[in-house]
Amino acid sequence: MLSSLLAPFFEVFGKIALDDATQIHRNNNFHSFFAAVLVLFRSATGEAWQEIMLSCSDREDVRCDPLSDDYKRDREARCGLSFAYPYFISFFMLCSFLVCLFLYLMVVL
Repeated sequence: MLSSLLAPFFEVFGKIALDDATQIHRNNNFHSFFAAVLVLFRSATGEAWQEIMLSCSDREDVRCDPLSDDYKRDREARCGLSFAYPYFISFFMLCSFLVCLFLYLMVVL
């Protein structure tokens, strides 16, 4: 299940260039499995998930990584997607629901 959640992140958000001015930087990115798991964990716990979502969305300041194919075709290409909004919002809501469900089940059982 974890790999199916991470596959879209690797494909889509792994092409975003690292920028210390945004939430996608050298310690918080989707370039490796471990880094993507940490970003998802941060998003699931509510730590700056809105800023991570905005750093992955389709905006002018979201540029492509110099090693990606999109950058090699067009140096001014934007790698963010509008898909980031529903993806991060649904991910956060699902994680919040599961946490509440597990807490409820632990109290009842």
